[in-house]
Amino acid sequence: METTMETKEKFEHSKGIMLSYGGREIFSQWITAAFGFTVFFYYESVIGLDVRLAAAAYIVYQIWNSINDPLTGFLMERVVFPWEKKSGFRRLPVIIVGGVLWLAAYLGIFFGPIYADPEANRWLIFAWYVVSLCLYDTFGTLFDVNAVSLYPDKFKGLNERRLVQMMGTILGIIGLVLAAIIPPMFITTGEPLTYRTSALVTFGVGFLFLVLMIPGIYETRKVREAYRLQREGLLRKEKQPGFFATAKRVFSNKRFVGKVILFFGYQVGVVMLQTSALYIITYLLDEPASTLSLLLGSMLGGALISVPAWMVISRKTNNNRVVSLVGGVLLFLAFIPMIFVNSLLGWILCVVFFGMALGNLWFMDPPTLADILDDVAVKTGRREPSVYISYQSLVFKLGQTSIAAVIALVHTRTGFPAGVTSLAELVQKSPTPELALFGIRIHTAIVPAVVILVATLLFWWLYDLTPEKVMENKKKLEEMGL
Repeated sequence: METTMETKEKFEHSKGIMLSYGGREIFSQWITAAFGFTVFFYYESVIGLDVRLAAAAYIVYQIWNSINDPLTGFLMERVVFPWEKKSGFRRLPVIIVGGVLWLAAYLGIFFGPIYADPEANRWLIFAWYVVSLCLYDTFGTLFDVNAVSLYPDKFKGLNERRLVQMMGTILGIIGLVLAAIIPPMFITTGEPLTYRTSALVTFGVGFLFLVLMIPGIYETRKVREAYRLQREGLLRKEKQPGFFATAKRVFSNKRFVGKVILFFGYQVGVVMLQTSALYIITYLLDEPASTLSLLLGSMLGGALISVPAWMVISRKTNNNRVVSLVGGVLLFLAFIPMIFVNSLLGWILCVVFFGMALGNLWFMDPPTLADILDDVAVKTGRREPSVYISYQSLVFKLGQTSIAAVIALVHTRTGFPAGVTSLAELVQKSPTPELALFGIRIHTAIVPAVVILVATLLFWWLYDLTPEKVMENKKKLEEMGL
């Protein structure tokens, strides 16, 4: 009876507004995919920075990230901003400003000292890399924490959330693929200036995506009223939990921990494949960089086929836990053939299946997290989405650092030479070319497969929110006025 009532819910927002909010995914994926496809490859293989220093830059970036992400989430739920007192808007101004600065920071990554001798000027290049990465993280976190936090506050019904996320998932996949098609069109392998041109294109198109998001991220009168009540609640309370007490509470929630572990697993798998893409094309397939468009287009096909199906399955089962588990298993299986495949056609088939599995986890992630945020609100009597979303973001960034560390370790142990831009150069300069090529498969498929398998098993063990509990929480939140 409860499930039937939910399927008959009336949507509060038009499909145009839902689509506009879903544009958050195309904007985010446009930037993060472009980052994943090019940045590490650019600094190691194009600029010629020693891979150990490239990985060290990611470690410094992660130290900053481990402070920036949770602190941003904590402050967003504790600070009352001046513009909020005057206009009532809380997240909208931060999302817009953060988005513009995020694009600018991405652009800055490629405007470093490209003609400097990579050996004699390695510390100058390293310093530019570190600073630009930290700025990129700062503004990306500011945008993402606020844009994602708006989701459970603005879209309340389960089916409305599912429809919004289906639109967002499809748009996100499109953004990822567009990032693989459009920016590489302006890149000539081995020519650093062309990467600047590509980054300028990324900035311009990203700004357009941000503008199209505005109707979706606009805070309605109802949302602003909810924020006003939250502000008054904060002002009435004499003492709020401190930063470390909040962190302890967040990570003592086993459901959240299980959810974040699955998020970590699938994001590491996706980003590691993204980061490895140009290595696969350049060295395993000996194809031009434009081949990236073909592979990602194939992934788009798989995702576009699967996402509407996952939408139907999630509504029929009404069980976010089970559907997410299916996605984790499928993503693990998708990595297995990548260990062995050698032909371009084989890789195309692999990424089609990968896209279908990715479509599941990408679609299921926000609704599953929203269920947890509802559960937390019932237990604590207040909504703090920014806090939990920032810690999820932190875990994802830890995954990015692990990717850089894995690639650095694999390349140093398998004899992969820095600064080579073709298969012929690799064969000529590597002391162990066959081992170096197999190393690419290690960080492309073997490590991600292990990570997603472990993450899926831990999610199965820790995450126990049933459909009955989700519906019970919905009723309690209505009674509590949340």
